[in-house]
Amino acid sequence: MDFKQKLMAGAALLGAWLLLPAAAGAQSASEAQKIEKLERQTELLQKQSELLQRQLKEVQEELARTRKKTEKVEAKVEAAPARYSAPPPAMVTKGPPPPPPPERVKVTLGGFLAAETVWRQHNQVADVGTPFGAIPFPFSPLYNEHEFHGSARQSRISLLVEGNIDPWQKLSGYYESDFLGVGNTSNFNQSNSWAPRLRHAYFTYDNSGWGFHILAGQTWSLLTQNQVGITPRKENIPLTIDANYVVGFNYIRQWQIRAVGDVFPGIALGVSVENPAAIVGASTATAPLGTGGAFPSGGIVNGTVVNFVNTGGGGDFLQNVNVTTDQAPDVIEKAAFDPGWGHYEIYGLQRFFSDNTLRCVLGPCVAGSTTMLGTADNKTTFGAGVGGSVLLPVIPKYLELTASALYGRGVGRYAAGQLPDVTIAPDGSLSLVRGWSAMVGLIAHPWEGLDVYAYAGMEEVQPNFFNVGTTLFGLGNPGFSNATCLVTTPFSFAGNTPADCIANNRRLSDVTVGFWQNAYKGDYGRVAFGAQYEYIKRKAFVGIGGDPSTDNNVVMTSVRYYPF
Repeated sequence: MDFKQKLMAGAALLGAWLLLPAAAGAQSASEAQKIEKLERQTELLQKQSELLQRQLKEVQEELARTRKKTEKVEAKVEAAPARYSAPPPAMVTKGPPPPPPPERVKVTLGGFLAAETVWRQHNQVADVGTPFGAIPFPFSPLYNEHEFHGSARQSRISLLVEGNIDPWQKLSGYYESDFLGVGNTSNFNQSNSWAPRLRHAYFTYDNSGWGFHILAGQTWSLLTQNQVGITPRKENIPLTIDANYVVGFNYIRQWQIRAVGDVFPGIALGVSVENPAAIVGASTATAPLGTGGAFPSGGIVNGTVVNFVNTGGGGDFLQNVNVTTDQAPDVIEKAAFDPGWGHYEIYGLQRFFSDNTLRCVLGPCVAGSTTMLGTADNKTTFGAGVGGSVLLPVIPKYLELTASALYGRGVGRYAAGQLPDVTIAPDGSLSLVRGWSAMVGLIAHPWEGLDVYAYAGMEEVQPNFFNVGTTLFGLGNPGFSNATCLVTTPFSFAGNTPADCIANNRRLSDVTVGFWQNAYKGDYGRVAFGAQYEYIKRKAFVGIGGDPSTDNNVVMTSVRYYPF
């Protein structure tokens, strides 16, 4: 019996129970019969009432079960996922899930305006960029002259353009220049019209999905230390006001094509081919006095004419610029590690030094001859070096330690002091100079807006020389005379270098301390002022008369406004 049938039966029984008293009152039986009938009716009514109560209870139980089933179905429906309204699953790719659609092209201006001063104990005629290897010896009038300049030439302008191809691929271009270039009419007399100088001009392609990056153009060498990974515009550059930074700092800004891969989290590998150039450190003198001077390109050694430098003269692009005879790019490899505490790098460098020689047919070549004939020959010498660097958060957010070093043969150009890469060899080829450079620095941030820094650096090369009879050649030859480097004469005071002061550079050292303090930082940019003190020492190789040295004390100040 279903719910509807039970409900109808209960209603019929109830109706019968209501009609029975009226029927009993209409009969004309005796009282006994009436009592007996009433008892039977009462008994019947009780049974009917019990039956009705049981049926009513069953109806209530059936109703309760029906409610429970309905509630369970509704709960399942609410808990079930919306199968047909959910988005399709994301495409599986290498790399993180795609971020929200980025801006297509973004342009960012940068740079600063600078008002700076420089004071030197010994005049180097150098503005705010110190040539560390050219500190004057006492024979020069510069030694007894102080130097002061006020300059805005280190002011910079930069432009960064970023174009997002999709959430993983990006193209960027970066340009930066200052005014440390020198034009034909540049001077301090009236207009102070200093020429713009190209610092950076390059573009990059980045694919974050594949962890692959390409850079092409002029920027910091791959050998320069980074703050994290191998990332452009994240190089760890000393905070100095001096535009030439610190002795021992490994840097060059030059053309290159670079490829970098993020091989594992926290590990990046890179390789670059970069523009070549050579620093040739060669002298010649005559025994026994050891007087002489620099060995020039076009000079003769063992009867062979040697050419290793050409002067630009074809148009305005390299007019009067000396360019070495390079025939292949430098190659640099780097591995960078970011394990979670600190940044670590190791790198290798390969270089190819070339020059051009002439051997005469009928005997040793004679300087200036117009009748002797000979055969030209290009000679190439292979150089290499290895190095590494660390950047450690000694006290996170408060104190950092940075250190770098480079060692090899033919690596002098890759440090700030610019010591020689090569010298002359007996066969007229370029002979490698063994050398090393190192720098260490501490950068403190006592409170927000204040940076205090201290750097120490050193660069050194080893001697490389030979003799042909009484003619002395090379770098650091002990037969070279240094006798009058510390003596002033009318000849030297007129700006001439004495023949008995060859003084090839052996070692450069530097200690620099300074600070930067924000004066304002807000909606209208940032204003910072700073000052630094620098002590530099230059030491020559031992020769006749000893191993002379000289030094310089330099003080610089700067106020800079960063509007962007």
